[in-house]
Amino acid sequence: MTSSLPRGIRIRKHKQSESILIAFMYRGVECRETLKLKPTRANLRYAEALRAEIIGKIERHIFKYSDYFPESPRCKVFGECTRVNTTVAELLKEYINDLHRTVEPSTALRYKRSIEGQLLPEFGEILVTELTPKHIREWVKSKNCKRKTIANHLIPLVKALRLAVVDAIIPRSPMDAISLDDFIHKDARVSNFKVDPFKPAEIQQLLESMEGQVKNAFQFAFYTGVRTSELIGLTWDKVNLKGKSVLIDQAKVEGLLKGTKTGTKGERLIHLFPSAISALESQFNYTNNNDFVFHNPRTNQAWKNDQQIRKCAWIPAIKKSGLRYRNPYQTRHTYACLLIARNENLFWIASQMGHQGIEMINRHYGMFIEEAGDDNKYKPNYEW
Repeated sequence: MTSSLPRGIRIRKHKQSESILIAFMYRGVECRETLKLKPTRANLRYAEALRAEIIGKIERHIFKYSDYFPESPRCKVFGECTRVNTTVAELLKEYINDLHRTVEPSTALRYKRSIEGQLLPEFGEILVTELTPKHIREWVKSKNCKRKTIANHLIPLVKALRLAVVDAIIPRSPMDAISLDDFIHKDARVSNFKVDPFKPAEIQQLLESMEGQVKNAFQFAFYTGVRTSELIGLTWDKVNLKGKSVLIDQAKVEGLLKGTKTGTKGERLIHLFPSAISALESQFNYTNNNDFVFHNPRTNQAWKNDQQIRKCAWIPAIKKSGLRYRNPYQTRHTYACLLIARNENLFWIASQMGHQGIEMINRHYGMFIEEAGDDNKYKPNYEW
């Protein structure tokens, strides 16, 4: 059979078997690759056609060695370093190692939690080359949480698989074929977001259930609209009591300072109304020798994160007040509604909230804008 073999095709003999070897020239190098096929007539015809296809692509300068022989050492020789045996765990751990260079520390911590708590247990042992959209789809269907939570858990996987494509480990990411809304449970698509502001009388009722530093912190929050992370990240050097303003350009997340939620777009100079000034003047007596304005009265140390201030200060006060529970973020929505009730300019309100335009104001507070007027239920009967 050897004498009648097609050009560039050879039979390779092993101790107990035979295989087919094909030879071709690529970039001036004579290449020989073994096909793990028995040298039957049909397989030899396949090998001949494969060699012809390779040569055709070489002549058209579109041949990629790793597409045909991904396990061959020559892939590395030709600058195509493939890693066909790379697991998802290895890929994600490589991604973790580079996180400190590409994202904020708080974001890196959140990604690590998703990787270690969600992605590694489910996908870690699967080869990257064998991870399919079905694997991901079945995992998503098994999750009993909101769409946003699922999407957040998947962010590191999306980014790591994108790098795998760049590194030629896989031709395309299995996440490209995934659309969460096509198979996520209908209940998971319902957003937890709800504008549920406090009425002026409720603000007073809640603040009367607080005292000292806790009262100062949330009185300031109600009358400035700062996010909780911005509240606990506020430092005295950002406060200008004489100028009745405070600069919001940082937030504390997971114990670390970072920029505002929307980066430089969220930086803003907030006008201080009398109630906010009063809260700061009172707080000055507690923390004027420290960097951070608001402290945990139990430890006399700056608040570590938003979960701590919610559990240690907000929840006990809500229970004591007897009011219906709402999360601390509603202080921000309350501030917006108070400004709307004052018939303040919507563009000015947007600037105070850290928005670039009035689109977000209209989207979230449209119904409150329609209600604005002398009989508005969010308009205080006092100068705040």
